[in-house]
Amino acid sequence: MTERSHDPQNEQSSAVRPTAGSSISIFAQGVALAGVIALTVIITLWISRDSAQPGVEIHIPTPAPVTFQISGEVMRPGVYSLDGDPRIDDAIDAAGGLTSDADDGRINLALHVRDGAKVVIPAIGSTGETASPDPDGPSRGGIVLGGNATSGLIDLNTASKDQLVALPGIGDVRADSIIEWRTNNPISSVNDLLAISGIGLATVNSIRDHVTQP
Repeated sequence: MTERSHDPQNEQSSAVRPTAGSSISIFAQGVALAGVIALTVIITLWISRDSAQPGVEIHIPTPAPVTFQISGEVMRPGVYSLDGDPRIDDAIDAAGGLTSDADDGRINLALHVRDGAKVVIPAIGSTGETASPDPDGPSRGGIVLGGNATSGLIDLNTASKDQLVALPGIGDVRADSIIEWRTNNPISSVNDLLAISGIGLATVNSIRDHVTQP
């Protein structure tokens, strides 16, 4: 029987020598651990960045005031500005309330007042229709009296003095002149007003969009 020589040093060296498979496994574990550490660092930095950014602020714009003119039978006729969504009732309150001559039965207090509107409060006994909203917007006065309810414009042949006074550039004296002139001269065009002393082309053009006559 042949005896093998016993070499303890060779045995120890053989026991601790890593195989190729175990080396690959250790390398893979190292790569995986490095990946986890890197991902943790990235997530931490991302959270830190978001925390450092200022909060998002939402600004809700404040509606601009509604500016309008009110005339006729109110205590303080003039131009006023109100916040929110004012109605005729609010416009009258801003002007100090109605006079004792106001025909409140012909006023729709619930009508909205548009920016740039002209509100005319009729007197008792004056002719014309009640206030009606103007669908064409503030370029035509927003709210006017008289005319037909669909257009919101006034008829120069039937408008009351209050309604005529409310037209741009007319006033008391010219309103009286129009009423006197139309008695014998029916108005078929706004240009007919040029025949009245004291009314020029500038005045005619300023009221053109407020009346039914072309």
